[in-house]
Amino acid sequence: MIAPTLIKPLPTRGELKKQLNDDQIWRILIEQSLGKTLDEYFDNDLVKGVVLTDGLIGTFTSAYEMQTNICFLYHLIGNGTGEWKVPSGGMGALVRELENKAISLGVEIKVNSKVKSINAQPNQVSIELEDGQNYEAKYLLSNVAPQVLAKLQGEAVPQSLEGSQVKINMLLKSLPKFKSGVSASDAFVGTLHINESFTQLERAYQQAKAGSLPDELPLEMYCHSLSDNTILSDELNQQGFHTLTIFALHTPAKLFDSEPEKVKELAKQRALAALNQYLVDPIENHLATDANGQLCIEVKSPIDLENEINLPRGNIFHKDLSMPFKEDDSTVKWGVETNHPRVFLCGAGAIRGGGVSGIPGHNAAMAILELN
Repeated sequence: MIAPTLIKPLPTRGELKKQLNDDQIWRILIEQSLGKTLDEYFDNDLVKGVVLTDGLIGTFTSAYEMQTNICFLYHLIGNGTGEWKVPSGGMGALVRELENKAISLGVEIKVNSKVKSINAQPNQVSIELEDGQNYEAKYLLSNVAPQVLAKLQGEAVPQSLEGSQVKINMLLKSLPKFKSGVSASDAFVGTLHINESFTQLERAYQQAKAGSLPDELPLEMYCHSLSDNTILSDELNQQGFHTLTIFALHTPAKLFDSEPEKVKELAKQRALAALNQYLVDPIENHLATDANGQLCIEVKSPIDLENEINLPRGNIFHKDLSMPFKEDDSTVKWGVETNHPRVFLCGAGAIRGGGVSGIPGHNAAMAILELN
């Protein structure tokens, strides 16, 4: 019911509730915390935790706070069924296709062109690059986080939750064996959860909130090459290589502020140790090496994401996710509007943004088309 509204003008809270016509579902998804709902409907601590994880990806919050519900909703409404789709060839393949399509339509793409400032005027928007070049247009569609946009416009920066994830990317020369006897291809083909019972997730949140890296890092693991081997070369596929990604929860940016590299190394050690307790041989024995003999493993903290790709405090959603509707007295139409009528959000920071959906881009385009 929510999915079909995502590329239409924002419905109001009242309109969406009326359309749902189910007070119980509305209550458990929109009005009470996901934690309370899980307490009411589930007894098994592990099942509760696995369900809860969809409300915590990249979101530093307790199960008993409403921000969890919003994250949970966005993970369930994909394609109207909750189905997630992965582009063949990986996200890079998607970007290349978008680039090819844009160029075929006459679009000029400028890279390595960092914006210094944005000046939104009544009749146009002008930008200045750091190299001194200037450009003008009738409208600006911004794919940067709202906090970054505000800085470029010389406005007050909106407050938001900080990012809360550690990503570990590995290239394996072989898949490991599990002590349980389950095959690695079965264990890794979907999502492998470690330290993600409801109790463990809440304990990890409280430890991180108190300023400590959780003793038992909640982890999710994916072996994308098992589902799509086109992300690797034919040569690597023939040799049995695979990718393995670990996503650690409840690792907010503040934990990395004072000693970013030391804490990042500690997070890596705890994550690999958590996986290794289930393996015959440690995962390190299965890592490939590069041309210089270095192990093929990289670790990215929220601080890295801020420094390298300008995600404020490493927030992968740019800012707090929003409910996919507006309040009944709101005058916002598409959820992409900003303080200036010629500047629109087309990235994750828009209402109904986040999740690599393309929805904000569509809605920003629709907002401009309506003006013309």
